[in-house]
Amino acid sequence: MSDKDVLISSQNGVGHIVLNRPKALNALSHKMVLDMLEAMKAWQGDPDIHAVLIEGAGDRAFCAGGDIQAVYENGRTDHDGVMQFWRDEYELNALIENYNKPYVAMMHGFIMGGGVGVSAHGSHRIVTDNSIISMPETGIGFLPDVGGTYLLSRAPGGLGYFYGLTGGRMTADDAIYCGFADYYVPEDKFNALKEAILAGGDVDELIKAHAATPPEGDARWHHTQIADWFADKSFDDAMAAIEADESEFAQKALKVLKRQCPLSVKSTFRAINDAKNMDSIEPCLGQEFRYADASLYEFNFYEGIRAAIIEKDRNPQWVPATLDQVTEQMVDAMFKPLGDKELKLK
Repeated sequence: MSDKDVLISSQNGVGHIVLNRPKALNALSHKMVLDMLEAMKAWQGDPDIHAVLIEGAGDRAFCAGGDIQAVYENGRTDHDGVMQFWRDEYELNALIENYNKPYVAMMHGFIMGGGVGVSAHGSHRIVTDNSIISMPETGIGFLPDVGGTYLLSRAPGGLGYFYGLTGGRMTADDAIYCGFADYYVPEDKFNALKEAILAGGDVDELIKAHAATPPEGDARWHHTQIADWFADKSFDDAMAAIEADESEFAQKALKVLKRQCPLSVKSTFRAINDAKNMDSIEPCLGQEFRYADASLYEFNFYEGIRAAIIEKDRNPQWVPATLDQVTEQMVDAMFKPLGDKELKLK
């Protein structure tokens, strides 16, 4: 296979994108985002292209996120350059959400963070037996971005809060139930479906012929319990409800919530709440962009990446250190207006 990080081609009327960094779990670089934007804009107006299919190289991951190591290395010295990466990435997310042709995402293996942004906004989202979908950003001092707050705010009951705040992992069934995917195709039929679509067949008919019912996941099993925690409650009320729930599942969730970055957890709760009142992806991306900008001046994002990716000690020292120390004013500051530097999407 080519040594290019993203392979772009077309065949039989299908635009084909392959994320091609398998050793890095197909993490998205700025150049990859720009190449995808260019191709998708061209295909959008090409009458010979009737669909787009995106996949990830290798067996382990569709895409495990954006290249956060590059953000860590450049964020303090090239603020505008890092923000341009996010501008372009968020433009790509919005383009996928609003695309005028079938956009088929073959979501195998790990689909995390930025990987969700280039798959879960598509029109035809296919998961399989080894699919693991998550928005783990609160664990690195960030918040679910790439339109993550848009998706999470539309999950049933309190599931969006649960997966957004904890960074919990969804199986194929969980992703479908929460609105992050549409169809389950068993692993032994997954590649056959891909090849049939690339051969130019009818996307809907082919998916219908290959799709099946997935094994039931945790989201359905715990939906009522999670909904009780978060139903129309403030953050403090939701935490109190989880603390009062003596079940093993609740106490495990509570432990995770207290381990994540406190400022990120409360900011994510706010962002999901606000996204519920936003009628499209664009304003959701706008609030995420404000948070991204603030995070580059803030300690926790660098500390989270250091602990998870750079030094890998898994022992971040958050500031503030606990949820009860995070004030509304601190959260407000993470979403402060950016004036003429706001994200502007067409």
